[in-house]
Amino acid sequence: MKKEVVMMVGPTAVPERVLDAMHRSSISHRSPEYTEIHSRVRESLKKVFGTKNEVYILTSSGTGAMEAAIQNCFSFGDEVVVPVTGTFSAQFAAMAEAYQLKVKKVVFELGEAADVDKVMEEVTPETKGVFVIHNESSTGVFNDLEAFGKALKDTDTLLISDSVSGAAGLEMKMDQWNIDVLLSSSQKALMVPTGLSFISLNEKAWERTKTSNIPKYYFDLNKADEFHKINQTPNTPAVYNVFAVDEALKIIMEEGLENVYNRHEENTKLIIDGVRKLGYDIFPKDDSRASRTLTAVYAPGKAKKIVEELAKRGVIVNTGLPPIADDVFRVGTMGYVYKEDVEAFLEALKEIKL
Repeated sequence: MKKEVVMMVGPTAVPERVLDAMHRSSISHRSPEYTEIHSRVRESLKKVFGTKNEVYILTSSGTGAMEAAIQNCFSFGDEVVVPVTGTFSAQFAAMAEAYQLKVKKVVFELGEAADVDKVMEEVTPETKGVFVIHNESSTGVFNDLEAFGKALKDTDTLLISDSVSGAAGLEMKMDQWNIDVLLSSSQKALMVPTGLSFISLNEKAWERTKTSNIPKYYFDLNKADEFHKINQTPNTPAVYNVFAVDEALKIIMEEGLENVYNRHEENTKLIIDGVRKLGYDIFPKDDSRASRTLTAVYAPGKAKKIVEELAKRGVIVNTGLPPIADDVFRVGTMGYVYKEDVEAFLEALKEIKL
């Protein structure tokens, strides 16, 4: 059976093996069978995150993990700096403001990556955190986390990174890049239905949890850590999604992380070259910072119509997000996407005459 050409930015296409792994009898989240699966998942997630730190499983969207980072590592009135490069970095800033943090936004033109030097100009000895979106899926730009980690390494400021649309598709080295808190979720490059998010803290971040005065209950990571030690979660997790992520991680490890990263790189290059040959361009201003898990295609005034026409040809992609929804459409290359999918997308796009 031919695989559907689903190239969404998320939720992404789910492999049959992953769907099959969910087609089974229910088990208790306190059973030995569950704890065995949980143990496998936590160890594989460490490889994806590039860390020796523990990675915690939360039953929530990625937004829940973003909130958990704020609740556990900060206190009311803390100063934080947020480089705003699109919708999801703006959301992170808004969330911090909702928790009464003192937010300093460094706003960049849409299509630009965050300039580390400009961001660091706003960092003071009072700054408790810098929130950086690894891969801004609204604009198709990814940020240089390694550079941010170097800049903040010898400071008391935490580097918090949302890699929801990056992890398992873009190279990630949490420990080597000095990322203090890293989070992601299941429905992007991990090829799993929506419902789980993941978060990891290093020792520097754990120290901050000792003084945080923001109330927390469901997302209390110290409580999560106690249950994590016995390969469980404090509350009932989305057990079937855990079955799914277990199988998806097996698929990723069988292919090999480096091969996965190379596949995303190669597919992205094919798309960029292909859309340019067809008279379009990409929205990011610098090709070197163009995301490898999705491509934001620049088609002024035509984007929404192109998405509709592609769907008629069996190729499913996403529209852009405001304020660039009329001019940009987004093609996911994350997760379960291969060269033949890219070729089918480009062939369908070639047929569209607007």
